[in-house]
Amino acid sequence: MTTESERPRNVKVFGRRTSMRLEPAFWEALEEIARREATEVDALFDRVAKVPHRGNLTSAIRLFALAYFRGSVWPPRRPRRRAQRAPV
Repeated sequence: MTTESERPRNVKVFGRRTSMRLEPAFWEALEEIARREATEVDALFDRVAKVPHRGNLTSAIRLFALAYFRGSVWPPRRPRRRAQRAPV
């Protein structure tokens, strides 16, 4: 049985309608981010979708919200590999 909070919501990503299922706390977080950034939630989806990510967009959205409230950089930066020294 699906509760009201588990039902997917219709969103737009690059103008195309799709549905996404997130926990209520993430919907609230995205709405708060959109208010702070003076934008729409759909614009946040576009922003996240532009960045290559592992997994699906729903997972990337959750990570985006977490990074935003932690004050982290989005998109996450990959650690740089150290240059290998040539043997002497």
